[in-house]
Amino acid sequence: MEREVSGQIHNVSNDFRIISIQIIEKLEFFYLQPRFVKQFRKYLYPGVFLNFTTNLEKFKMKRRLVSKVISFNKIIGNRYHRKFSYFDQNITKNKIIEKLKEHDYRLFLDLEMTMQRTKKEVEEIIQAGAILVDRHDHVILEYNKFIKPTVIDNISIKIFDFLNIDSTKIMNGIHYREFYDNLKKISETYNPAVIVWGNNDIHALERSYHLNKLSPILNTKNFINLQQVHKEYYNMNYELGLFNTAKIYQLKCGEQSHDAFDDAFITRLIFNKFYENAINDYEYDFKQAMLDIHII
Repeated sequence: MEREVSGQIHNVSNDFRIISIQIIEKLEFFYLQPRFVKQFRKYLYPGVFLNFTTNLEKFKMKRRLVSKVISFNKIIGNRYHRKFSYFDQNITKNKIIEKLKEHDYRLFLDLEMTMQRTKKEVEEIIQAGAILVDRHDHVILEYNKFIKPTVIDNISIKIFDFLNIDSTKIMNGIHYREFYDNLKKISETYNPAVIVWGNNDIHALERSYHLNKLSPILNTKNFINLQQVHKEYYNMNYELGLFNTAKIYQLKCGEQSHDAFDDAFITRLIFNKFYENAINDYEYDFKQAMLDIHII
């Protein structure tokens, strides 16, 4: 169960993990998760007005009974008899929508990598799936290739089991340079927003450039982490999986197969559903949908 809280900060602990607020002649204490401390600590001082959501359940911390803050809605500063907004969730949502509208083309990208067996062994890209569309979601091209590793000679049998493929798929795959050139051509021709789920694929691309001694080809400003977009837009702190999110939107996508092209396709379906809700300002209760399918 959750509760909405509004009030001015009475005090802040030295580590910014606990704030106190005077609510109806009673001083109440609230715990801030590390991500909130990192994001908002410079705005937290006595007199600042807060509106946030917290758990009803309380627990003991530093000899205080505290409730955990789940999300912030507004932070309004108050200095020298002037009020100004430090944070407003509605403004954040509008900024997300504007960023998604910026590009005329979108590249939905997913990568599968080898499994790191030792600390010294780097993971390499072994499958790339991508779908390029225009702003009206018309498909321009589809890409689905297995890629030979550059430095790894023996791929772990676990990866073949994980991807449900035999070794010939990768051994008969293209060389990394061909994949690199294909991606470079797409980037130079269309300059698309590159939409991924999570940061793993972004980091995998960065490692692959270094490993193959090649220059980066995708503008990092063009990357959109759709997982993070959901967290910021719906103001939550849950690590959503791709297929669970598809279930939340009631999208029919079958069973998870760990295939790069299938995952790029599902990322596209999720984006389209999210984008439709966002630009039309539909009041979609994402958290309730999570509860309905027992994700939280």
